[in-house]
Amino acid sequence: MIRASCLALLLIGCQEPEPPSATGRAYFQQGLEHAQGGRFHAAIAAYKQAAAQMPDAPQVHYNLANAYFLTDALDQAEVAYQKAIALKPDYADAYYQLGAVYIREKKYEAAYAPLGKALESDPGHISAYDALGLLHIRQGAYQEAADLYERALQVDSTHYELWYHLGQVHVKRGEREAAKTAFTQAIRVDTTQAGAYAGLGALYVEGRSYEEAEDLLLRAVALRPFWARPHYDLGQVYLRLGEREKGREVLERFARLEEEEKMIKSLEFTLLSEAEDARRHYDLGVLYGQRRQFAKAAARYHRALELDSTFAAAYVNLGNIYLRGEQFSAAQQLFAQALAADSMHANAYNSLGNLHLMRREFAAAAEAFANAVRLAPDDPGFRENLEIARGLEAGEARRQ
Repeated sequence: MIRASCLALLLIGCQEPEPPSATGRAYFQQGLEHAQGGRFHAAIAAYKQAAAQMPDAPQVHYNLANAYFLTDALDQAEVAYQKAIALKPDYADAYYQLGAVYIREKKYEAAYAPLGKALESDPGHISAYDALGLLHIRQGAYQEAADLYERALQVDSTHYELWYHLGQVHVKRGEREAAKTAFTQAIRVDTTQAGAYAGLGALYVEGRSYEEAEDLLLRAVALRPFWARPHYDLGQVYLRLGEREKGREVLERFARLEEEEKMIKSLEFTLLSEAEDARRHYDLGVLYGQRRQFAKAAARYHRALELDSTFAAAYVNLGNIYLRGEQFSAAQQLFAQALAADSMHANAYNSLGNLHLMRREFAAAAEAFANAVRLAPDDPGFRENLEIARGLEAGEARRQ
């Protein structure tokens, strides 16, 4: 099954010249700024105003469609992409994104036509090649997929996804040596992607070359620690090498990760029909956060807050993501918003205390942790944080 994440979606940015209307241009710029900040509902409102001023500007409708797409409003996204295409019949990116809409909706047959038009409009549109190839793989049309990837690699042989997916096609066709070659090329193109290491490692497992497989699978796991599949193969390697305890531990981790992946897929599917449910977005953000996929988590928390501006836990979790990046002002504002929404939210005070600790503001940290303990006196973590902050505050006072 094709996942939306397989598509290198061309969102937010605009390659067109600036539109001529001063008012329209101002609304369009506002839309871009909102979209880049993850405020997609605000972006939609601004793009709509821009479209009213400049109804014949295809890039306005295209960016409006992108914002709809990112809020899971797929019907509206489809209409807006079609409007952009009607105004600019060779708009390759709009055709590509329209295909992405159909893939998200699981209308796979419908996706072929716009993706094909993207390539007609721009024969160098690598993402359209890749998406079409994935559609062929899903249909079991492996020869067509292989031919498409070979064509695409003639256009750009430095594109990791093309080599990686070509390797997958060869695996499906039982062409192990060709698959090894493709995965090896993918690694040469980009050593930071886990997929090719995992694919090549799995081939070595099949060939009973367990030592070689172990090195590759360890690399895959290091690059994507929360991806279930390479953990399974690595666990099998350890069992066959006689390291049964290590194999058991890795396979247990595989089982946990596989369950998380199923939960994520279930929530993503549910959101196709419940896109306005803030709690669903929040829950998906929590899962992404647990897997250290912080950009995806932040996007879901932003969406939850767009739908429910009183969702204190979403403010806290989003603030903690900013705190990890040492974006203190943004994090502090989010914690304040959490407490404005719910003045009894102990986690908000605890997170605020962590922020003050990182800033070495020990008295403020102690005050925040004390509030957390007051609200949740049985939480040992809050009490420990308070003791640490008071100790640091006392030490600072002695030095003065």
